[in-house]
Amino acid sequence: MVYRFERELLAGFVDSANPFEGNQVQFLNREGVVQSIPLEQVKLICFVRDWIDGPAWQRNQYAVRPRQQGLWVRLKFRDGESLEATMPNSLAALDPIALTISPAETTQGVQRVLIPRQALETFEVLGVVGSPLKKAQSKPQNQLSMFD
Repeated sequence: MVYRFERELLAGFVDSANPFEGNQVQFLNREGVVQSIPLEQVKLICFVRDWIDGPAWQRNQYAVRPRQQGLWVRLKFRDGESLEATMPNSLAALDPIALTISPAETTQGVQRVLIPRQALETFEVLGVVGSPLKKAQSKPQNQLSMFD
C-alpha cells in the first residue's frame, strides 16, 4: 500500500527487498500494471496482511510508553502530520533513502512501514526501550552460593 501526499492510496505490491529504483518507487497495482511513482510524492509505504481502504491506523501516538524494543520516535511529515513509532536500535538497520518503522497501532494489519527520508520534516527520538547497554547483574565475587 502506497500513501501519497495527495492523500491518494494505491493498493498493490512493492518489492520489499528493493522498493526504490533511482528516485522512484516501482509499484505493481492490483490490475498487474507496473507504475513508477516519483519518490518526492510518496508519504509512506505500508506492508500489510490484507488490503485496507483508508488510513493505515487510527492512533498516531502511543497512549503509554511502548513495550517493543528499539527507539521510540516521533516523525513529522512535510504536510504537518505527525506519527509516533518504534524502529530498530541498530546502525545496521539504517538506510540512506528510507526509515523502517512499526507504528503505534497495528490493528489494521500493518506489519511495517517504510518512510522515505525526504517525506519527513523532523525526526525526534523520544526514548530507548529495552536498551542493550544494560548489563546483566552478576553476583559479587565474595558472596557464597546458596545451592551448589
